[in-house]
Amino acid sequence: MITNRIPLKSKKRAVTVDDPEYWGLAGSITDEMAEIALKMKVRTPRTFDEIQELTDIEPVKLQELLDEMSYMGFLEYNRENPEREKQYVVPLFVPGSAEFFNMNWEHLQENPELAAFFERMAFMTLEKITPMIPPGGAGIGMHVIPVEKAIPMENETADVEHISHWLKKYEGKYAASPCSCRYAHKIMNEGCADDPEDWCITLGDMADYVVETNKGGRYIDYDEVMRILKKAEDRGYVHQITNIDGENKI
Repeated sequence: MITNRIPLKSKKRAVTVDDPEYWGLAGSITDEMAEIALKMKVRTPRTFDEIQELTDIEPVKLQELLDEMSYMGFLEYNRENPEREKQYVVPLFVPGSAEFFNMNWEHLQENPELAAFFERMAFMTLEKITPMIPPGGAGIGMHVIPVEKAIPMENETADVEHISHWLKKYEGKYAASPCSCRYAHKIMNEGCADDPEDWCITLGDMADYVVETNKGGRYIDYDEVMRILKKAEDRGYVHQITNIDGENKI
């Protein structure tokens, strides 16, 4: 099971039709896709051959299914391995597939329940443990990083906190993509949904992913990254990175 909600993760109770883990996915995910995901397991990179061995699905059909699952946002890509071989990953819901579902505007319009699913999984997953999470996130969810011009005002900052650290690490592989949060709120007709385009900057493998799987992504260069960051800074936005993969990966 993908969910991180404690009552379901600990199997204190079963999933029902009233849970977002059910109604959020029922309109998009087929039983066959669900079986593939369960065999792949969460956050475990798998090559095509490994998935084929796990599922015993005919290769052409399996590739079609993996492509469709990636297109809708149920799977993501990973190439951070010695061979730089493409691997498929079943991500968490948040950060992860609940966001990716909301980046594909066509799929989101066809399945508007995914907007509420994203909101519910972002809220419900942490509602029981939020009071216990220390400042900084402790590896959970999102992590705020200071804007570049704010750094000199602080007594000390670690290299991992600098936006430029990440741009240098993934030099040459950047993409701008729509804000999944704004897309979701646009579907729900609430919040700041007036300007969704280009606010999410993806790096490395994720840059390829949002371009290749119709997530509205487009490759950009370093100068455009900095223009977007400056525009965000001028509007008072806060830069965040995912905080679940350790200090040297986002």
